[in-house]
Amino acid sequence: MSNNYKAIAGYKIKHLLIFYLSLFPFWDANGQEKEYYFFRTYEYGSEALFNPISVLINGGCDTYQQLNRPSTFDAIPWENGTTSVWRSITSPLPVINRFGWNRFLKQEVLPVSFNVDQAQWVPNYMLHSIGGGMVYRKISEWYDYHGYPAPYLLGAVTGMASEFFNEMVENGQYIYPNIDCIPDILIFQPIGILLFSSDRISEFFSKELNLNDWSQPAAVSFAPLAFRNAGQNFVMKYAVTKSKSTSLFFHFGNFAILGLSFKRNSEDAISIGAGLASKGVKSLPVQNGVPSNTIESGPMAGIYYDRNNSLLMSMVYSASRNCRFRLNIYPGVVSSSSFSPGFFITVVDPGILIAGITLKILPIGLSTYTPFK
Repeated sequence: MSNNYKAIAGYKIKHLLIFYLSLFPFWDANGQEKEYYFFRTYEYGSEALFNPISVLINGGCDTYQQLNRPSTFDAIPWENGTTSVWRSITSPLPVINRFGWNRFLKQEVLPVSFNVDQAQWVPNYMLHSIGGGMVYRKISEWYDYHGYPAPYLLGAVTGMASEFFNEMVENGQYIYPNIDCIPDILIFQPIGILLFSSDRISEFFSKELNLNDWSQPAAVSFAPLAFRNAGQNFVMKYAVTKSKSTSLFFHFGNFAILGLSFKRNSEDAISIGAGLASKGVKSLPVQNGVPSNTIESGPMAGIYYDRNNSLLMSMVYSASRNCRFRLNIYPGVVSSSSFSPGFFITVVDPGILIAGITLKILPIGLSTYTPFK
């Protein structure tokens, strides 16, 4: 692949972000009055920070939570990552042939093994089909509310762009056949879009399972220029009492936390849970020149406070080197004004403190980056 092609590919990805940023000043606050399955017009919590830019950054940079490399803007593999992913998804059959169809289907597609080295299908189903499908529907509803033409087409483009960004970041600086991106982009993300295009399926996940986006309050730092505190996370709650005051609680992203959620009143709930988080990427044996990865996991626990399933505050401990401790306070907790700020603090191992502020009037927040060792 020529250097000119790589440069053009990287140029296009970076300018896709600029395109979405250019939409921001024209967002219409007086949107359509409709009932949506996932999008809410709340001026507080995680709902107040949901927009196309946050979807792109949280989805695209989510994998930095488990990667042992910097998230600075100049370290993002704009050219090589884009080239590798594009070559793999536009010519997937030779890559799968080299990797082996039996291994590909068992490891990436079919739910036949729970061995961590052979269960890449788990995040494919949960994060790409269910989580990615819900985000597609929710951002489509966001576009519809704000009066954009062809909102579901824009939603699909945003969802696929976020997924491509994620795979490009995960790929890194090397150019090689990439097996991991093929099922994610070509199979599971499209399945999610197809599933959540159905009103009946969207209604089930919205009303019965209370599926929602509880992503991080993503931010940008300027010294150095980098995306910070990004992560695409989801929640489901299933009521286990007749009064619906107590629910099973499942929080997932690059982690899986199971616990209980307790209603304090008709709107507010406190949830607690524990589980496993990804703390790093482990390379699997290379098959005919085609590498693949799995994850290493460690313990994680958290406590969460939400209002109408819009996350207001969370505090977690994790074995992940990129998030030993994290406190997120979303807009609407400090005050109820339209300029109510949110705050976050993340302790990164080894010895780095990331802190920042979010505002509803900004597409993403502002952050500091401070080594303290």
